[in-house]
Amino acid sequence: MRIMALDYGERRVGVAISDPLRVIAQPLVTLKTSPRKKFLERLKFIIKQYEVELVLVGNPLSHHGTATHMSEKIKDFVTELERTTGVKVQLWDERFTSSYATTLMKEKGIKKQKEKLDQVAACILLDEFLKSEACSA
Repeated sequence: MRIMALDYGERRVGVAISDPLRVIAQPLVTLKTSPRKKFLERLKFIIKQYEVELVLVGNPLSHHGTATHMSEKIKDFVTELERTTGVKVQLWDERFTSSYATTLMKEKGIKKQKEKLDQVAACILLDEFLKSEACSA
């Protein structure tokens, strides 16, 4: 079973997916959050298609590790996603993933595109989770 990671934003959500062995993270798609019903249906479809058993949602904590205004919105989204899909959803610290994604894309010579940036940020988030899971095994 796979793990999916979401870099949640108010307009767009970057999606990354693990391989079935949970070793490799790869960017998948960027989804628009509006209209809400269509957005949730697409997520539900991806979860079913890839047999996802855990969804990670990036939690944008402050530099000091405290909740931000966006963290509160994301908690509401997590509740809605769990209710809609029936899949376990877990928050994961996403501090600095977007700036790291920007740096990586620059280093690789990839032109900055918001949609790609969201996917790469989700991929970084997922990769960090997979590494932490491997270390604790």
